[in-house]
Amino acid sequence: MTRFLAVGHVARDELPDGAHRLGGSALYAAATAARLGLETALVTRVGPAERDELVRTCADLGIDLRALEARVTTTFAFRWDQNGRRILRLKARAKGIALADVPADLRSTDVLVLGTVAREISADLITGQAARVSVLAAQGLLRTWDADGTIRPAAWDGAKDLIGRLSCVALSDDDVGGDVATIRRWSRLVPVALTLAERGARLYEKGRAVAEVRAFAPAAVVDTTGAGDTFAAGLAVALGEGTPLADACRFASAVASFGLEGAGISALATREAVERRLAG
Repeated sequence: MTRFLAVGHVARDELPDGAHRLGGSALYAAATAARLGLETALVTRVGPAERDELVRTCADLGIDLRALEARVTTTFAFRWDQNGRRILRLKARAKGIALADVPADLRSTDVLVLGTVAREISADLITGQAARVSVLAAQGLLRTWDADGTIRPAAWDGAKDLIGRLSCVALSDDDVGGDVATIRRWSRLVPVALTLAERGARLYEKGRAVAEVRAFAPAAVVDTTGAGDTFAAGLAVALGEGTPLADACRFASAVASFGLEGAGISALATREAVERRLAG
């Protein structure tokens, strides 16, 4: 069985009505892989207030949780403007994660997703990883935050020295603010899959767009949070199984469509459901 590892911060996502749920790129990726039937592990940091909830969530999904100590869980306050655009504020941030934090028995795996939310991934997790396939969900490296925690876009200055070590980079059009020049530049070093919401995704290689991937229609759109993370996980799973890159992006698009159908990770699909949607 293919072994899948996700590394990154779990997040406490606080909603305007006072409710919260657990999220974060790494948790979405691990949950996606587990639902697709892979042997899945998650290395993350979680504070004491959310630890039991995360333990239960991972146990329900069959995820091998390796929870690193943290005084707090990385926490975001969510709100939406009048145009439906999500605005995030960083309220708390756990310590970063380095290669030395990954248990020795997980450092060599089949498929690795580095899922970032707040610049928590150290460079040596990229340079020192030993996975057959490694995908970076890059959104957290393309963010910074103001003194009040308001999240805004930022450049990832270390990208050119690191991304060539990866199999693929996955990010959204929102992550780069429509900056196609950055995407083209990165794609000279590594394939880049750019998600475009309801327009699907676009694959870049060698400095140019090489494929368009259609979006698969969900039964309903309940929650768009985590769609890019489930896409990255589906992409990594398919690449790990030897699927050609363009076809892997199509598989990832189908995987991501299910995540839209429920809140958080509740609607993630089984392999059989994904295959039916691909065939339909």
